[in-house]
Amino acid sequence: LKDAPVTPLSGGRAALEKFLQSAAILLAFEGLGGADAAMDMALTYSKDRVAFGRKIAGYQAVKHRLADMYIKNQLARSHAYYGAWALLTDAPELVQAAAGARLAAMDAFQFAAEENVQLHGGIGFTWESNCQFYYRRARLLTLALGTKSHWADVLVRSLEQRNTMMAG
Repeated sequence: LKDAPVTPLSGGRAALEKFLQSAAILLAFEGLGGADAAMDMALTYSKDRVAFGRKIAGYQAVKHRLADMYIKNQLARSHAYYGAWALLTDAPELVQAAAGARLAAMDAFQFAAEENVQLHGGIGFTWESNCQFYYRRARLLTLALGTKSHWADVLVRSLEQRNTMMAG
């Protein structure tokens, strides 16, 4: 191999970054689907579960938790659609869109999975409950392709580059 010519390939870094941005957007949609499913599971359970003579969905604290899940899911949905649009159109803001989609979806899925376990009470912590599937998948997706701090750094660096280019 000493005689084999080694020449650097051009465009490899750009191709890798585009691949990572595409993967981030795809994982954002997976996280969004998981967040929606966890929220639906929590909503269905809270409508069926009775405590102290009334359904727990009627308690204000439960309503607030479900509303927070819904808001985070809708925010993640908006970011994911924006990321998909940026990817399909090869928009200059693709890096920001991918990082935003990834961060919003990770946050929504993790939150929905944790709240789903909480709203199920003691049964939510058991292996017999399906809550654990969403919780474990949310934990896995939060670490896949980089942590939240990594994607926050990607977003900040991209915004700094954009601001530098606009100012200069």
